[in-house]
Amino acid sequence: MKNSNPSGVFHAIHDIRVEEMDQPEISANSVIVKVAKTGICGTDLHIYHEGLVPKGSVLGHEFSGELIEIGKDVKDLKIGDRVVINPMYNGVGLGLAPGGFANFVKIDGAKLNQNIFKIPDNIDSEKGALIEPLSVGLAAINITDVHPHDKVLVTGCGTIGLVTIAGLKSKGIENIIASDISSKRLELAKKMGAKHTFNPTTDGDIKTFVSQTYGEVDSLNYAGKLPNLTVAFECSGVSALLAQSMDLLAPDGKLTVLAIYSKDLVVDPNLVVYKRLTVKGSLFYKPEDFLEAIELSSKGKLDISPLVTHQFPLAELPKAFETQADGSKSVKVLVDCQE
Repeated sequence: MKNSNPSGVFHAIHDIRVEEMDQPEISANSVIVKVAKTGICGTDLHIYHEGLVPKGSVLGHEFSGELIEIGKDVKDLKIGDRVVINPMYNGVGLGLAPGGFANFVKIDGAKLNQNIFKIPDNIDSEKGALIEPLSVGLAAINITDVHPHDKVLVTGCGTIGLVTIAGLKSKGIENIIASDISSKRLELAKKMGAKHTFNPTTDGDIKTFVSQTYGEVDSLNYAGKLPNLTVAFECSGVSALLAQSMDLLAPDGKLTVLAIYSKDLVVDPNLVVYKRLTVKGSLFYKPEDFLEAIELSSKGKLDISPLVTHQFPLAELPKAFETQADGSKSVKVLVDCQE
């Protein structure tokens, strides 16, 4: 008789249930992970609110755990290794392969430092579950070519915005403005490394704020002054803030977009031309970004565990999703998959 494997199964919009499934069986090139903790992220919320994956999908792609079975063809891994997973390798928890809202999960094509990464003992299960989102932030920073002298704006202080701020700080960037409508999230932004915070509901006009904070420079078309904002990271998913970031940037500024947008965007592409802007999107990561996230966490160069505001047992997964969906109360919700 197969062992039971309680799992979080997507049925429909706003309908995620914990159901008994069979524990996955090992194959030659796979490993079985006993899942410790799994985070709920923005992508999970898009699925929760909009569908996007087949009915019956087991979600969860930000997780840490321990290897309990190893396929005969898997190299350089052993039972007992504590690990985190690169879910993009084969869509784990993203509708393509079962994910980490479960007691156990099978990872096919297991390859060390490609889709499986070992974590040391000084990274506990909670911090381990944060390695994947931290890798998202570091990947965006690494493709943006940011330097210590840059003057940066991060819009949206959910998990991805906050880990981006922490990553910037770890790389020696001091001039960071964090913008969000939540005072609670702005407090966390300060802890992660933001030098300045801006709340559009209470702090007036952001263009004035950025100009007063960073100074001004001439526009290229001699049409006046612009804020001396050299780099922006858009992490909110609010269409107006993408357009706003392009408007605020100085000539030759860099914009990196980490958010996913639910509605049609209205932006002025002429700003890219007039200002010679560099605009990039960043969603995925390289193995090097995972390794950097593990190293920074292990050496204590950053600690993003203050982002965790709530934890729930797997049996309460629907409540965990409801809590994560309420941005006024939560930042990062983790699920303990062995409770």
